[in-house]
Amino acid sequence: MTAEARAPRTQPAVLVYTILLAALAVAATAMVADRDVPTPGLPRVGAYLVLVPLLVVAEHLFVRFRYRGEVSSINLVEAVLAPLLFAWPPVHVVAAAALAPIAVAVLRRNQPMKAAFNVAQWSLAAAIGTAVVSDIQPEPGVTGRGMIAIAAALAVVGIVNHAAFAGVMGIVRRQSPMTVVRELGPTLAAGWSIGWVVNSLTGLLFVIAYAAHPASVLLFPVPLVVQHLAYRSYAGARTDRLRLAGLHRAARVLATPFDPNDAIESYLREVAVAFEAGAVELAVLKGDVIEVHTLDCGDDGFSIREVQRGGASLEAALVGISGPSRIGVSGHPLSPRVEAAGWRNCLAAPLVDTEPIGALVVLDQGGLEGFEEGEIAVIEAFARETAASLVKGKLVAAVVEERQKLAEIVDTTSDAMCTIGADGRVRTWNPACEEITGLPASAVVGGRVPAEALRLRTLDDEPIQLEGRAIDSFVPRELRMTAVDGREVRLSCSYSVAREGADRLLVIVARDVTPVEEMELLREQVGELAAAEAAHRSVVEQLQEALTPPAPEIDGVELAVVFEASEPTSPTGGDLYDWVVLPSGHVHVVVVDVLGHGVRATRDALAVVSTLRILALQGTPLDELVAKADEVLAAGARELVATVIIARYDPTTGRVRIAGGGHPPALIVSPDGTVRQLAAPGCAIGWPGAGSELMGEDALSPGDALVLYTDGLVEARKDILEGLDVLVRTAASAPADSSASDLADRLMSECLAGAARKDDSLVLVLRAVSVASSASWTLAPDTGEIATVRSECAGWFTAQGVTPDAVEDLRLVASELLTNAVRAATSRVRCQIRLVGSWATVEVADDGVEPEMGGLGHAGEALSAEDAERGRGLFIVRAVADRVEVDRVDGETLVRASVAIDVLAPAT
Repeated sequence: MTAEARAPRTQPAVLVYTILLAALAVAATAMVADRDVPTPGLPRVGAYLVLVPLLVVAEHLFVRFRYRGEVSSINLVEAVLAPLLFAWPPVHVVAAAALAPIAVAVLRRNQPMKAAFNVAQWSLAAAIGTAVVSDIQPEPGVTGRGMIAIAAALAVVGIVNHAAFAGVMGIVRRQSPMTVVRELGPTLAAGWSIGWVVNSLTGLLFVIAYAAHPASVLLFPVPLVVQHLAYRSYAGARTDRLRLAGLHRAARVLATPFDPNDAIESYLREVAVAFEAGAVELAVLKGDVIEVHTLDCGDDGFSIREVQRGGASLEAALVGISGPSRIGVSGHPLSPRVEAAGWRNCLAAPLVDTEPIGALVVLDQGGLEGFEEGEIAVIEAFARETAASLVKGKLVAAVVEERQKLAEIVDTTSDAMCTIGADGRVRTWNPACEEITGLPASAVVGGRVPAEALRLRTLDDEPIQLEGRAIDSFVPRELRMTAVDGREVRLSCSYSVAREGADRLLVIVARDVTPVEEMELLREQVGELAAAEAAHRSVVEQLQEALTPPAPEIDGVELAVVFEASEPTSPTGGDLYDWVVLPSGHVHVVVVDVLGHGVRATRDALAVVSTLRILALQGTPLDELVAKADEVLAAGARELVATVIIARYDPTTGRVRIAGGGHPPALIVSPDGTVRQLAAPGCAIGWPGAGSELMGEDALSPGDALVLYTDGLVEARKDILEGLDVLVRTAASAPADSSASDLADRLMSECLAGAARKDDSLVLVLRAVSVASSASWTLAPDTGEIATVRSECAGWFTAQGVTPDAVEDLRLVASELLTNAVRAATSRVRCQIRLVGSWATVEVADDGVEPEMGGLGHAGEALSAEDAERGRGLFIVRAVADRVEVDRVDGETLVRASVAIDVLAPAT
């Protein structure tokens, strides 16, 4: 913390301290106020007119010294004060001692606080000095005892002054007075002590001259000026000597380490001692920033920071100065930056190589005031030494870096590198030599090349002996050797001659070209394999095209599939699909994943989908389909294992049912972003108990999409749960109007993005599209409404362009179904009709009690023998409609009948 930062916090304490000194001065003066000694010879008024101005001159002729940012001085007051103590009354002495600092403060424009302190300080010193004189020699006179009294008084004056200064410094610096005295020791010994002795002797001479004739005071200015010049010369010589000694020490500090950068902190300490500074900084340019090394002598802290080049910091300005400069807090262009940084003064010099590389900065310089030219020369010398050392450091760093790079190249290269001296002994043996030969460097370096152990020979198997060769007689460019582990190695060599002092070295660089030779031997085999691979790929691609069934055109349904092979060179695998329209009008969709890869897996997958298609076309129920396929396939492929998922979709109703065999669950994706899973339990084909009678069931609304996929899509990531989560999130974020093809592409690309695929992946999407027209009614269990609804149904179908014959069939179907529902209903009957493509559907549901018949699916297939009237309506419906389904859904008995129709143009 600088003096400016501490001043506002310490001013009250300094004020109290000053008042205390003034009070002590008044008390001491009062104790000796009764002494009244007449002035011999010169009238008292005349003495005042001469001695008081002379005291002001003595105060003004000073040599400054600085301590931690505070300024004090060594002056000649004691010399002039001696005759005053000798001949003047105490009150007059104290008044003169107080008056002189006041006059000096006006001349120097000192701060009020500093002026008040100086007045109190000198008043107290003078009062105590008069007390000492009066105690030792009650009567004035030039006697031995009188001279001793004056000398003792001057000693006391000096001690009081120094103690007062140490006290105020302790307050400002927040240190004990003893700490301040201890740190000021060199200055006290070299400045104050010597100055006090000289001042005292001069004062005694003034006393003798004054006693001889008071008019001699007129000559006092001459010795005062001479003495002041001597002080200045002494201070300058001492300061220059201290700076030069510090320069020598700092130069040794920088020159000692291999890298001067390691000694920057110690170097700055020597600079701080030499200039008795509050802080020292070394600013070094490094590109667009300045690296600032700072030693703060106040807290003995060393730090390194960076500031921006060209910024507003003091260091950014100093690195651009043209020469050494002293900067105070006023009168210099950089003074505002010094003051903003919290320092009282700054002595700086640029560091220059061929261009500026930084600056050396001394802050709050202390000690005795020397000659400015000498200090400028010394700081410039410091800067030259520093710049030279930093340049040396850069060169050292560059050399070390290049040697390290060379060592790394030699140690990490795959080429074997060794050097052999003129005496045939191995000098170096890099790690690649160790790897290729199997011989460690410790077993080779210092000895001769083990040519016999390695069986070094030419390509024609002629032995090579390196021991007897002259260094200029190079070995062959290509040779063979046998490594320690028995490997046969072929080497390609290059050679050069280098010098190491007076020795000549043969440098050998050898590359293992055995893999190249082996590649030549394998080239024919690779060509044959490439041809075979091309043929294999052609067969596989043709097989893939043959296994891709065209999508059937179904009203109200979009189908799309995307397949991604695990390897680009293997475009088929065990992931396969199938889709076909069954005679019932339902869409049969299958996705199969066979264990294994390649053509064999494709063959097995084809067998599975073919078997499932044949069984489905034969009318095998969906809940028995997987188990039946397992029985059929087990007879011809006992090792086949395949997971399978089968979807059965009715486009007229939107109903979808799922049968599974160890396969991941299907997804139903709605346009609003809702995604729900549709799972069907069951074991895979090839496992005991394949399939299951438990099925998943749901309904697709227009815009809904059914997604079937193989596990490669979700297992491409390490965590299958993470893969499922990505699949669901990707499906949910798909645009509402995505087609089946767009959705399939999106799921495949985003689920496999960034994943390390190791398996084939397949996505199949079945999307329900809104192409149907429909109408619906809700009836009470009252037969009176049947005729109205039946008529409206017929009118609706007619308006949609259905042929008259088909309209009559549909009118009959609706009438019979409504009649049965009204009889069974408890509170309501629902009727819905729809037209999808070439199919017209009538669906009637009632909330009556569940029938007791054994199976709703076979109701109405024949007239009851016991009651030919009951069941007649459903029997008629089965006879007229092409498809009839009876089910119990959500507490209702639902009958759905569909009629294949021809559609004319809609009625207008």
